[in-house]
Amino acid sequence: MKLGAESPISSAMAGSIGSLELKQSRLGWGALKDPADGDLLAGITAQEQCWAETLPIYIRKRFLCSRFLVRRWLAQWLDIDPLDIPLKAPPGLPPLLARGWGEVSWSHSAERLLLGWSGKPIGVDLERASRPLAAKALMQRFFPEIEQAQLVHLKGDALQQAVLRSWVAKEALIKQKRSSIALELSDWFKEYNQPIALHLPSGISWPVQVSRISFDAELWLVGWSGAISPPLEIFGSS
Repeated sequence: MKLGAESPISSAMAGSIGSLELKQSRLGWGALKDPADGDLLAGITAQEQCWAETLPIYIRKRFLCSRFLVRRWLAQWLDIDPLDIPLKAPPGLPPLLARGWGEVSWSHSAERLLLGWSGKPIGVDLERASRPLAAKALMQRFFPEIEQAQLVHLKGDALQQAVLRSWVAKEALIKQKRSSIALELSDWFKEYNQPIALHLPSGISWPVQVSRISFDAELWLVGWSGAISPPLEIFGSS
């Protein structure tokens, strides 16, 4: 389908796909497993294959697998063929759907992939709650002083989790703004234990939610920026 053509999504925005309103935001995750090579190549575009050829071998398969799964999962939500989804997601740049097809964001951690879709701009992020990090050093280097003052009393695992939750929230926010964490990480003040963050240069507060979920005896942090987070759906087998 040409990007300039009217999409079944835009023409049906006031209607529904199946029993769900199309404008309803969606959030899902599943295993980031490599399909058989034949299935993989049949489920991605020629452009995505070309982009993959420019990547180092050790990340090429991950790039292709993520695009394959994103197309397949979006196709389930939007009830269309995966290859008809007008998705542009080159390496290192924010993903983009054609006008009228909504907004998309995804994140992967370890062997899990998190995908969000909405009619409005969103950002998502995923991290293992057990991810090791030098919490105090990271906080002192990248967090604004006003946020450090809220966290300075925390110790041990409490500080570790607070810093990680803030990081996940900021990753989601920066994705929603289609910016870069290298440029904006220090520009955000995440309110401790509150679903809100302040963008310091503009003075504008943004809603952001970080949920702690348990799956297969492991804890994960799921970040969603943009209105109210929808229920988390599970794709495929664990």
